[in-house]
Amino acid sequence: MVRKNERGITLIVLVISIIILLILAGVSIATLIGVNGILTRANDAKTNTVIAEEKEEIQLAYVGAVAEKRGTGDVTAGDLNAEFTTNGRTDANASGENPITVTFDSGRSYTIDSNGNISEGEGEVTPPTGNLPSTDETSPFLLDGAIVTENDLDKGVTIKDIKNNEWVWIVVPKSVTASSKTDEEIKNALIGYTTEYRDTSYTDTWYSGCGLEKGEYAQKYSSMLQSIKQYGGFYIGKYEVGSFDKPVTSKDNTRKPVIQQGAYPYNYVECQQAENLVEGLATGGRTSTLMFGIQWDLVLKYLEIYEDWDTTNEASYYLKTNSNSWGNYSDAIFSVKDESKHVILNQSTGQLGDWSIVPENYIKPNFGTESWVLLSTGASEKNKKMNIYDLAGNLYEWTLEKSTTSDRPCVYRGGNYNFSGSLRPASIRGGDVISLSINNVGFRCALY
Repeated sequence: MVRKNERGITLIVLVISIIILLILAGVSIATLIGVNGILTRANDAKTNTVIAEEKEEIQLAYVGAVAEKRGTGDVTAGDLNAEFTTNGRTDANASGENPITVTFDSGRSYTIDSNGNISEGEGEVTPPTGNLPSTDETSPFLLDGAIVTENDLDKGVTIKDIKNNEWVWIVVPKSVTASSKTDEEIKNALIGYTTEYRDTSYTDTWYSGCGLEKGEYAQKYSSMLQSIKQYGGFYIGKYEVGSFDKPVTSKDNTRKPVIQQGAYPYNYVECQQAENLVEGLATGGRTSTLMFGIQWDLVLKYLEIYEDWDTTNEASYYLKTNSNSWGNYSDAIFSVKDESKHVILNQSTGQLGDWSIVPENYIKPNFGTESWVLLSTGASEKNKKMNIYDLAGNLYEWTLEKSTTSDRPCVYRGGNYNFSGSLRPASIRGGDVISLSINNVGFRCALY
């Protein structure tokens, strides 16, 4: 029974109410995300704040460099990079001259002239330039602002990031890990794939001197494994990590680390210090660490398969037995680029001398008192395989492996300039470093 005094809502009123609600919703959405909406204005304000902070960092670095030079010359890109490192700003990189270009991990770049005048930031993340190959077995990822300098898988895919550091893609076929579901399964699949380069005296195991906390080590190891499975590979530095500022002759972490040709390779560096420096080379939201042992083995396997060796046996010989033909060793002879730098080890004292530019038409000798020669990064084409320089010889390189020698757990790979290629081939491991800071161990890093 319907009562006459009951009040309801008519269909017309309902429709009108819905229309009003839709109008209000549209106004609210426009207010939030429209051209001049609250969220848009908030995002613009955030961007402007970051730009202001980045310009302030450049100004602080410039003022600091001027004070450091005390009027003795113009501020250089190297001076700014040294100040960025001192100020803890690891996401900025200076390059070029008058004006100097400063690029941040944000993708924005600025210029600063000899009078300290700074340009406006670009405000947009720089898009990548060039295309990377993609197959069923490998799909290299491209970083924001990166330039593809080589996209041929048969030559060694290479990119240059927004800091001008260069990276080479290491192919790890997706078919190797296709059936793996857990980290342990991926790890075991990779160990099986690289079995000939394994050594059970050294393992990818955390220890206190590696530069990472235990949980952080496990997290990054897992990230590395999952990234390899997803993309079919990972990047490593094209060159040993170096510095343009000045040669490193002690445990000095104020120099700006770079992965670029012609730098002084980082030397006199502890494993823990090397790991800390490497983390600042990460870019594009990726992770950068020293190379885990399995990654070094994967690089060797990659070279075995992709490098144009005459035979498989020859590949094994040059990787495992004698790397003299493609590395800087005491018994290797080869030409060096004219713009390179070198330093000769005093064989009687075991001390490095002063760095100098190589003489015109310099040939590195393979005997006598001047055969122990440490070279700047990428000094000779002879020591390059698949666009990777100096993986064999020049300097030993710290890895994140652990030696079974309990009191000396830190491990290095790759051989060095004052041994022969047969005694220290590219695949060899060492864990016999009593002092963790010695004059023939540098480092290279991985990006994943």
